[in-house]
Amino acid sequence: MNTKGLYGYKGPESFLTINSSKKAYTTDEGAKAYNLNENNIEVYERRIAPIEGSYEVGNTNLNKILEYNKENTYMPYIGALGDSLHEANLKTAIFGNADTIDKVYRPSSLIPMDSKGLIDFGNVDGVLVEDGESPYGFRTDYDKLIKEIGKVKDESSLIVIETGDLDRLSFYSSELTDEMFEKHRTEILYRIDEFLGNFTKEIDKDNSLFIILSPNSGEERIQNSKLSPVIIWGHNVPKGILTSSTTRRDGVVTNIDIAPTISSFLNTSRDNMSGNIIECKKSIENLQFILNSNGRIDIVSKSRFYLLNIYSILSIIVMLFVTIVLALKIKIKDNLYKMLKIFLIAIGVIPIGFLVASFGKWDTYTKFILTLLFSIVAFIFIIYNLKVKNKAILISGLIYGIIIVDMFSGGNLSRYSVLGHDPAIGARYFGLGNELVGVFLGATTVFLSMNLNRGGNKFISYILLVLSAIVVGHPKLGANVGGSISIVFALLYFIMESLDREMSLKKILSMGILTILFVVAMAFIDIKFNPNPTHLGKTIMMMSSDGNSIANNIAFRKILMNIKLVGSSIWAKALYVNIFCQVLIFTVLEDKIRDIFNKNKYLFIGFVSSIVGSIVGFLVNDSGIILAGLSMNLIMVFFIYTVMEYLANE
Repeated sequence: MNTKGLYGYKGPESFLTINSSKKAYTTDEGAKAYNLNENNIEVYERRIAPIEGSYEVGNTNLNKILEYNKENTYMPYIGALGDSLHEANLKTAIFGNADTIDKVYRPSSLIPMDSKGLIDFGNVDGVLVEDGESPYGFRTDYDKLIKEIGKVKDESSLIVIETGDLDRLSFYSSELTDEMFEKHRTEILYRIDEFLGNFTKEIDKDNSLFIILSPNSGEERIQNSKLSPVIIWGHNVPKGILTSSTTRRDGVVTNIDIAPTISSFLNTSRDNMSGNIIECKKSIENLQFILNSNGRIDIVSKSRFYLLNIYSILSIIVMLFVTIVLALKIKIKDNLYKMLKIFLIAIGVIPIGFLVASFGKWDTYTKFILTLLFSIVAFIFIIYNLKVKNKAILISGLIYGIIIVDMFSGGNLSRYSVLGHDPAIGARYFGLGNELVGVFLGATTVFLSMNLNRGGNKFISYILLVLSAIVVGHPKLGANVGGSISIVFALLYFIMESLDREMSLKKILSMGILTILFVVAMAFIDIKFNPNPTHLGKTIMMMSSDGNSIANNIAFRKILMNIKLVGSSIWAKALYVNIFCQVLIFTVLEDKIRDIFNKNKYLFIGFVSSIVGSIVGFLVNDSGIILAGLSMNLIMVFFIYTVMEYLANE
């Protein structure tokens, strides 16, 4: 399960996100719920509102939570799960805490509370027992939990249990040697396991849904994985693996899926929830599948940043080196020609290696890197030695074909690729992310423009362009709204220019309208034919009731992310280098470039189309700088390769 709240993967914000079913935020102060004795009722009513009805637990710091989320662009409904049950006249309960000597910590109370911070039954104060051998000298009294839960289980539809001891161990971790940490952890897990065994004896499996989860990401001293375990047991739950329409990925769900799953089981409203119902798929080797999948996800996630940075830095070095050679008008021949050719082929081939490495059966970081290096070197060797005159069209065609086939076959290559989506981050779980859209945009425009230069059929090229837009934008394939806008703009410009239509303000406006119609068409397909609409469909449906607010929040979030990435992303620097190299080459080799474009009309159209798509992609995507950087990186590699071949053959 992905545990990300608004900012992080641990702490109260992850618990609150479960309740809201949207990314929410709060600090430890927001996790202060108390048994509603006379004193606490007085505090609650002084801060929040008079209590109407009978409740045993309340959050006295609810207003702080509301304040934290006033500027939250995801607009979470605080207390969505609790309100869903209370509107159906169902009761909620909470038992347990994760308190330490100097800290009141009850994050699990954030899961069942309603929008007023109230919970019908429970005990979060008197649930600990002294134990000199436990961290802080006390631990959860599991026998007491069993007894108290037994008193309300027939009246409560949702019971949340905070075991607490693993949190206390984590807080106490700095005081412990590795040996003592492992000893305490083993004892805690044994007690929890015993408690679970006793608890399940009290449950009517055929009438219950039992969810065991950790809203926090992994313990740093154990694995430090951002994903955490989740287990579901009960009515109509087979032995198998979990998935949801949010992730479309076997074995992976998100914290925003928990509340819709509970509400669905209890037949209550899911109106204020953005997640989807968790589904159970039969699988005999379920544990082995999860271990293998989680291991591969973890390897790719931890290496993703470094590998993309290395690729970007190598691209920058190669671009600058080849540009200097071209600008100084050094004669390109013999060993220099071979070296430049290998360098440029390598930069073009690395994205292919990033994708096809997913075929490997690697299960360790070393095996992954070796598989990746072998894939890249093998493709460089094969393409360099193939008797193909135009290597650029071969490489771009391979990238284009691989991505198209991968999308139509379920995204198996992108699933474990550093260019694909990262479930640990949780920004995207399926389809095409901005990294792959950038690569796809650059490869598509180059491949089709060079194909037309060689006498390719225009009609077929236009069909392939439309196919590219559908692959990126269709909710069952790429499902990337910003990416589809950028690629539709690029293909419309490509078609206009290839038909020798002169650009004007009217035609640019027409391109904008056609792009909007395309997005609307994809949204219609998503809402009409998709049982669980993607982000696009849900956004359109929400905009029908609160359009301006939703649209403004989305735009604001995208602008903030782009500003952040422009200042920090290596691809921003790669883009600056690309622009510098373009200006320098066009300035120094103006006559040569003009001659190349006069002889290769469609190459020029493809080059400019990619720039247009990259600019639009930068403007409409929340990480548009990455899309633009990768797109321009590829188009510049193929352009420089073409210039080098031209000069070498003079």
